[in-house]
Amino acid sequence: MNRRHFIAATGATLLTLLAGCKTEPDGEKFIGYWKSDSKYDPDVIHIARNGDSFLFTVVAKGPLGGDYQAHKLPAKLDGSENILIVGEKRIAYDEKADMIVSGQMKARRATEAEYQAIAKPATTQP
Repeated sequence: MNRRHFIAATGATLLTLLAGCKTEPDGEKFIGYWKSDSKYDPDVIHIARNGDSFLFTVVAKGPLGGDYQAHKLPAKLDGSENILIVGEKRIAYDEKADMIVSGQMKARRATEAEYQAIAKPATTQP
């Protein structure tokens, strides 16, 4: 009887350890290209690793509807793996929809070509 308990306890411990193992580094799900769901003048975003943090580049229309402008900002993970902090904003990752969400903004995963189509003519702002 003791042998069965030992095997069951060992199996449960092994499953617990395996469940806690990660297959990707923290924040890996944020990395890539994103495009907002706006029908008119969508924003595009590129999130890349920058050492232990991230570089968040958003390409959006100017405040008065001018040309697209690129803004590069540092970003870091919150205590949660599904929250990225960019400046004063918190961006959440929706695993079910594979989208990033912040306030009214929703962006779906995009290709590099979709990003470049908007980002190429943009001017870079600090």
